[in-house]
Amino acid sequence: MTEKEKDLELACCDYARSCGLAAVKLENNKNTGIPDRLFIGRGGKVLFVEFKRKDKGVASHEQLFWLKYLGDNGILCDDYDEFKVIIRQHFNIV
Repeated sequence: MTEKEKDLELACCDYARSCGLAAVKLENNKNTGIPDRLFIGRGGKVLFVEFKRKDKGVASHEQLFWLKYLGDNGILCDDYDEFKVIIRQHFNIV
């Protein structure tokens, strides 16, 4: 993960926590391509997020597999403002 990706991830985690969500860093545990973070809301609603830089936003085959497998509960994120909109919509935050 590059510094820009790390900065994006940290900013998004701070925002999610300010909305009352848990932001859990996922370890790959030899499972290639799993998303970077798991965001958990009340009642157990979840969103898995893979962070990428805008100029390097192509996900690996394994990352694409996980995002497809997770369906509406998995996203690729390369923009902080877009993340905020998705978080509010996904977790019904007003």
